[in-house]
Amino acid sequence: MNQPTPTAPTASLLLIMPTEGALRLYSEWLEGAGHKVRCAASLKEVEQACQSGSFDLILIADALEPKIKKAISLTVRHFFPEAPILQLGRTRPDIGGNAFVTGTSRDDVLAAIQKILRRDDIRPAAH
Repeated sequence: MNQPTPTAPTASLLLIMPTEGALRLYSEWLEGAGHKVRCAASLKEVEQACQSGSFDLILIADALEPKIKKAISLTVRHFFPEAPILQLGRTRPDIGGNAFVTGTSRDDVLAAIQKILRRDDIRPAAH
């Protein structure tokens, strides 16, 4: 008899990408997996999102300009010092995130998120 595959809990995610197309694509992937997604494409939008909600996981795209990416990570850490950060698309993280995923496919990203959310030391912040 087959046992159901355990799935990661759903989470509230802050998705930070530099372009509307990337935001739309990743948001569709994440919402399709059952997560609540808030999108931001600039430091101002990140600040607004952080002031108006809480997040279980922050996803930051590698394609952001390095100075902007650093400012965004500092802003996120100011509001949510314990929230895990997943940096997307690097071979090495450059902002001190908790994790990074080098693949940018849907399966790579969702697997990385599930791995983080299954950790015992991660507690949902938004629920």
